[in-house]
Amino acid sequence: MSTRKNLKYKYLKTKIALSQTVQQLLEINRKRKFFREDPKRETQLNEELKVLNATAEIQARTLKSYEESLEKLERA
Repeated sequence: MSTRKNLKYKYLKTKIALSQTVQQLLEINRKRKFFREDPKRETQLNEELKVLNATAEIQARTLKSYEESLEKLERA
């Protein structure tokens, strides 16, 4: 597989993963509304949010890196 195709493949996979992570974040935020009275469950959801936010941040940075690399390859 060529470098460009490989980068594009990684870019698309990362974009899909980021989209799924964002959907999970949204789902947890919806659940939080219902579990306000249950401190144990609320704490668990907050921990999940921390992990998912960190994951989404890493995926977003990776996606940005792939975008920049693809742009450089297209200019060359």
